[in-house]
Amino acid sequence: MIMSDIVMPRDVDLEAFWIHAINAAKLNLSQGFDAQDDLTSLRPSAFTLGDTRELANELCELVLLGKKRATSSYEPSYRMEGVPLPTVGDLGILCDGDGNPRALLRTSEVEVVPFSMVGAHVAEAEGEGTLEEWRRDHRLFFEREISDLDGKFDPNERVITDFFEVLYSFSE
Repeated sequence: MIMSDIVMPRDVDLEAFWIHAINAAKLNLSQGFDAQDDLTSLRPSAFTLGDTRELANELCELVLLGKKRATSSYEPSYRMEGVPLPTVGDLGILCDGDGNPRALLRTSEVEVVPFSMVGAHVAEAEGEGTLEEWRRDHRLFFEREISDLDGKFDPNERVITDFFEVLYSFSE
């Protein structure tokens, strides 16, 4: 998907955020000076929510306020981009639309259902309105996203909802 006005985070900012988040979230549980574990040895990937700077900033703020506890994606986009589906325990660094790392998230649950079967609990967890608003807004978003990949939206295709918890956040 083309995200023309979203600023990509700088590696130096991500690394500094990650080191601070490991300590603040008490993730570095290894014992000893030379100890290393898989959880903290590699910095997780960074991402934004939304496809514009304004939307990324808005959705990031909802996460920081605790109003957004999930995000949904269109499964065909994963397939077309060759990206693995989220799994429970995955870590990710949420950035705002200006490229600032803002929160360390961990996937707590993954739900996979056809778009037409997404329930009200998903809209509530996403913190963006009613189920009807969720369906309207996400359909438009998924149509834009899949169109950028030369695909076509199908309401019978599956939606991946990633429920997450905030392990650490940084507010400016």
